[in-house]
Amino acid sequence: MAHEDFHEELATLHKQYGIPRRVEFAMEMIPEEFALVQRSVERGRCHDVTIFIRHQGQFVVIDKHAYAKTGIVRAPSGGSMPSEGLITAAKREAREETGFDVEIERFVLESHVLLSCCDQPSVPWVSYVFLARVIGGQLGAEDVREISGVHLRTRHELLKDVGPLMLASGLGGFKYRAKMTEAFFEELDAQGIVI
Repeated sequence: MAHEDFHEELATLHKQYGIPRRVEFAMEMIPEEFALVQRSVERGRCHDVTIFIRHQGQFVVIDKHAYAKTGIVRAPSGGSMPSEGLITAAKREAREETGFDVEIERFVLESHVLLSCCDQPSVPWVSYVFLARVIGGQLGAEDVREISGVHLRTRHELLKDVGPLMLASGLGGFKYRAKMTEAFFEELDAQGIVI
């Protein structure tokens, strides 16, 4: 998507789903995870859509095979394909990773992080973070090569149980996701949104 078109899309999303809070972080990564980021950038992607999906008073979260059964789970996320808008990408990723069809309710965060590793040039990354609700489908990943499990967790579990595990993991990507999750719930509180 062309740069001008993308800014136009963001303006439209702000009108439809609200202006997101901008947050900024800096995270040091280990070489293996930084290499994954560099590969994404080489393919022209330096962002993701992250979807916090509410369902039955909880949130739909995923784990991947690399960290299954560690207690670490996180909100579904992924990149948009060329010429695919953020909302379309969010709905597609939700379906592939959780089995659910979702309706986007709110544009909550625009999360900027500067990712670094050793003496390599830092990589700026942006996560566009949405609140959504389930409108169809059923619990269970369609993309089983990537996703190990789909679960429901409460806000309390995500902040008090999962967050500390992510922070203690030694991985910059998990630390970033923990900080983003905290900022997400802080912004829901600021907006008076109760789940």
